[in-house]
Amino acid sequence: MRNRVRIAAISVALVIIGSATPTVALAAPPAGQQVLVSDLLNELRVEVTSGPAYNRDFFFEGQDLDANGCRTRQEVLIEESQVPAVVVEGCDVVSGQWLSTYDNVLHVDPAAVEMDHLVALKEAWVSGAWTWTDAQRTAFSNDTGDARSLNMVTASVNTAKSDKDPAGWLPTTSLPAARCTYVSDWVAVKWRWNLSIDQAEKSAVQNVLAGCGPQTTIVPTIPDDRPATPASPTDYYITKYDGTIWAVTGATITALTFAQWQAAGTPTPRPAPTSYVKYAWSPTISAVTIFGTDKSRWIWKHVSAAEWKKAGNPKPRNAGWIEGSTYYQWAGSSQIFVQDVGRTKHALTGAEWAASGNQPFEKRPNQGFVKLSWNSSIAFLTDYAQGLGTPITAARWKAEGNPTPVVRTRFPNDQVWQNYGSSTIYYSGPTVSKALTAAEYRAMGSPRPEMRGTPPKPTTPPKPTAPPRPNFDKNCPDYPSQAAAQADFNKYYPWYGDVFRLDGNNDGRACESYFE
Repeated sequence: MRNRVRIAAISVALVIIGSATPTVALAAPPAGQQVLVSDLLNELRVEVTSGPAYNRDFFFEGQDLDANGCRTRQEVLIEESQVPAVVVEGCDVVSGQWLSTYDNVLHVDPAAVEMDHLVALKEAWVSGAWTWTDAQRTAFSNDTGDARSLNMVTASVNTAKSDKDPAGWLPTTSLPAARCTYVSDWVAVKWRWNLSIDQAEKSAVQNVLAGCGPQTTIVPTIPDDRPATPASPTDYYITKYDGTIWAVTGATITALTFAQWQAAGTPTPRPAPTSYVKYAWSPTISAVTIFGTDKSRWIWKHVSAAEWKKAGNPKPRNAGWIEGSTYYQWAGSSQIFVQDVGRTKHALTGAEWAASGNQPFEKRPNQGFVKLSWNSSIAFLTDYAQGLGTPITAARWKAEGNPTPVVRTRFPNDQVWQNYGSSTIYYSGPTVSKALTAAEYRAMGSPRPEMRGTPPKPTTPPKPTAPPRPNFDKNCPDYPSQAAAQADFNKYYPWYGDVFRLDGNNDGRACESYFE
């Protein structure tokens, strides 16, 4: 029986002292030593998956390798049970308690769990096991020598995982620690069996490790019949644009220093399979050297004018996608933009985006280009939600790829105002600040303007001045009309009363009986 103690990942701070370019291969770390998972990961060969058609029967799983009467599944059930498993008739496990670490679910029924090969048999096959002997594949599929190789997990989770590597499946995102342990164990098992890893798989592991802190693991013991690394012949190539010599094997692509080239015997390099590409809308030329169909084995370089000339001024072909391009979308806009390695920006047509392989793009939800429906000025908003930004020049707009601005009648936090005592209405916003015409004011919906300045003080009408008291007399016949008599009556009455005695009946009407 083996010890089924789970080897947990531990976060520790380590100080690593290394050299820039080691000239000899370092010995494998001793079993049982705690090392950074990233260091163990970097010892794995990065290769494109390969091999003839897979057949599960090649692995002879479910064996009783230690001849104790228990098959592999039964041994793992017994050893992973958190309470003593109930076993009848030799090795028939009928109950126990198993924690499925992939989804953190506890089971008591052995029928509810399945034995998962952490590195699935098919994944092992395409990662190098197709070159192994039957004995090596049998040992791998029944590996009870390392607790990380085989695990009892929820049946449905095992089905979902299937034969996927970390680029295609990981434990649920609600269990970040489980993901850290999972990829750490994955690296350990692949290292234990000298299996290769492809670039997408390695990137997925690195992405998880980036969120785990300094993740360590225990170096596995090496099986007695550990498969050897397949021999890989080396070819030498030279990139014409810069004279770099590349050593290329099935597993690695290495740019050689002059000393390394000499140490290899100064082999004559062949011209590297390099193409020169550009976008139809950009002057930037990139060189791509293609060492196989896997894009992880392509070498990209933004070539300078001097390098292009050194390569013989080759005519570049137009490409739909070029390494190093950035795809993005501004807030409120449906347009997708791309910026190439020369920083030229372009708004993609539907056909151009399709030609790029429908590259994923970054959404920039709080920045974008805008204009008002009633004014032609374009602004770039640095804070779309708050309406913060400034107008841009025609040169800036062109440099951004002539983005179609989002049109609005108003923007958040803009202002419409007028001064007390003035009929002119003003607008201040991210695109423009100006006095509004009547048509512009109506176009924005005739909002009530904010009043600014100091309100005018109310004026007090001057007090009337008493006319001089008349020193003459008048009678009704002296007036040409009742209105003229009334005017004189009104002029003097507030101050002196009816000085001419024109209102005989005191009703406030002068000479009414005379002119009737």
